[in-house]
Amino acid sequence: MRYTKNDIRNIPLTEFMAALGEKPVKAFGDMKLYYAPRRDDPEPMLVVDTKTNRWYDHATDQSGDIIDLAALKMNPNLYLDPRDFILKYMNEYEHGKELSAMARRPREPITIGIDIKKVKLTDFMKALGQEHPVAADGNLRVYKAPYDDKHEPTMVINIETNLWRDTKSGAYGGIYDLAYELTGSCNMSELNLYIAGQMGYFDKKNEQQEQKVEPPKQEQEPDKPKRKMRL
Repeated sequence: MRYTKNDIRNIPLTEFMAALGEKPVKAFGDMKLYYAPRRDDPEPMLVVDTKTNRWYDHATDQSGDIIDLAALKMNPNLYLDPRDFILKYMNEYEHGKELSAMARRPREPITIGIDIKKVKLTDFMKALGQEHPVAADGNLRVYKAPYDDKHEPTMVINIETNLWRDTKSGAYGGIYDLAYELTGSCNMSELNLYIAGQMGYFDKKNEQQEQKVEPPKQEQEPDKPKRKMRL
């Protein structure tokens, strides 16, 4: 939900107090007792009437509605209209609740369509945009380091062991270690999705290229004239 200025009068004060980070200390029927959000009082002095949606401050003898409370709480150097202050805090609060609800929502397991441990590092490098290595020496293939801003040719892949090593930084490992260098994530699910996503895009691109290249049409030989039988 996103609040507009037309919604402000209908926003419960308890929700606004929650958006300000305040929770009720005590409740008496329709009354809820809070610490005043604009002061550091040793005792809770602000009362919210949930029935009338108004507040009363025992320390200052002030009272009012949500706009009056916002006018006291906001920094006048940052806000000219208390309604803008209310909308900022309420919309951020609602957005936070939506994110929390999404995080608690059970997720369906994600199925990865490839065996990532069997993916060749040279194929993964192709998926990352490096079709060919910079150099080759026996079983070693040298690539520009995709995780380095300078993209220097310091990454070496051993095609026999399917492992890599960076001659400059000393980093090494398998495909998951390479994905970590690229993403900075230690979450195995995120690494699986990243690798599968790169390989999936690569496979799809290859399929599209194969579809564009049509096999040459074979010219049909003209029908040979049939021989007449001699009697």
